[in-house]
Amino acid sequence: MDFLLSIIPIATRFFLIANPIGNSPAIIALVKNFEFKRQKQIIFREVIIALLIALFFQYFGEVFLGMLHIQDYALTFCGGILLFLVALQMIFTEPQNETKNELKTEPFIVPIATPILSGPGLMAMIMLNSRLENNHLKITSAILLCWVVLYFVLFVAPYLQKLLGQRGLVALEQLMGMILTFMAMGMIVNGVTIFLKTFN
Repeated sequence: MDFLLSIIPIATRFFLIANPIGNSPAIIALVKNFEFKRQKQIIFREVIIALLIALFFQYFGEVFLGMLHIQDYALTFCGGILLFLVALQMIFTEPQNETKNELKTEPFIVPIATPILSGPGLMAMIMLNSRLENNHLKITSAILLCWVVLYFVLFVAPYLQKLLGQRGLVALEQLMGMILTFMAMGMIVNGVTIFLKTFN
């Protein structure tokens, strides 16, 4: 139980950055020209590919950061700024224009798996948490938990969009952006605190 409680905040952070609720209109627009059964297959495949990308950056991203000798305070501070920028984008979002995202060919890896789901922000945050936690099992469990909820959201996205409407989805995304803003500011303050401790 303690292990589960410890990974929920990390999984929540990953989920908010991946932002499947806000991205669902764009994803639906990308697959809407296919049969409903095929749509579900495409979304499932892209979710799995995005998961593999996330796991890749968990295990090899930390090695990359270690080679660059990036300090913990720099990682935490910059990660907080990046998270804050993502949050601002979510708060000041505009309704998706489906005609812009319409594809006649079946999307593969790009753009659904990456950069929509496993984008630069999520990759950086996974590497950040891998470096700070130094516990592969914990981060992997958080990623898997995040992806279970993420897939569920995308699975019910067509029904959610009908229930809430476009304005409802935008409002929900803005609420998630506000939560992400609080988390980002906490990381920035933590980064500054770690930096100041290096002088003691």
